[in-house]
Amino acid sequence: MLNKKTFVASIVAMVLGFGSTGTVFSQSIDYKNTKGGSTKMTNSLILKRSDTVLLLVDHQVGLLSGVRDIGTAELSNNVAALAKAAKILGIPVIVTNVGPGDMWGPLIPELAKELPGVNIIQRTAVNAWDDPKVVEAVKATGRKQILVAGISLEVCAALPAMSAYEQGYDTRVVLDASGTFNQAKRQSGIQRLTVAGIPLTDYATASVELLGDNADPKSGEVYGAMNMSFANIVWQLNTAAKASVANK
Repeated sequence: MLNKKTFVASIVAMVLGFGSTGTVFSQSIDYKNTKGGSTKMTNSLILKRSDTVLLLVDHQVGLLSGVRDIGTAELSNNVAALAKAAKILGIPVIVTNVGPGDMWGPLIPELAKELPGVNIIQRTAVNAWDDPKVVEAVKATGRKQILVAGISLEVCAALPAMSAYEQGYDTRVVLDASGTFNQAKRQSGIQRLTVAGIPLTDYATASVELLGDNADPKSGEVYGAMNMSFANIVWQLNTAAKASVANK
């Protein structure tokens, strides 16, 4: 008999169409480096668990309060779920807040709950990649794929993603774990990232992409971390149906 975690994992995988295995492809990308020359780098189209680091930028209470392109409760849920899935899969999570001081308040509670005792890198630079402490933290992981999410999308997520990309990292931005203050900002951020050649993803896709195989012993935990309400509803309906049959 399936336990709850396994059942939820199978239902989510079925509904979202996630198979048990994935194939890794590569693409060669030309971009202009900061000196004006052309540098060719090879990016993987698929995230690798062994080569990914999660960079969370400015998920602070004060900034969250101004988000208007996505519900603040939904955004909080999404970024917390992403961080939880990353922890389960052993992916380093780097958190940075912008100041000075407590200008934009503390880390949002939902995220702080998933990252107890996390070392928050405090900085004043608008672009997180301009702070040597952030760059060194990423370098210390030895990983080259960076998932970036932030508030706001077009600044806090986009700027470090583009800067890291220029320095040879394989970066992508988690759209629904980021937020901004109006639709114009959202559209400009998406357009800028698209033109720069930086892929957009969502927190659930990134989570299962990093999981890689539904046969992984951690799959139940990962799907549970994603906290998708429809999967819980399916589980409840299934439990009720079984109880009804048993009582006849």
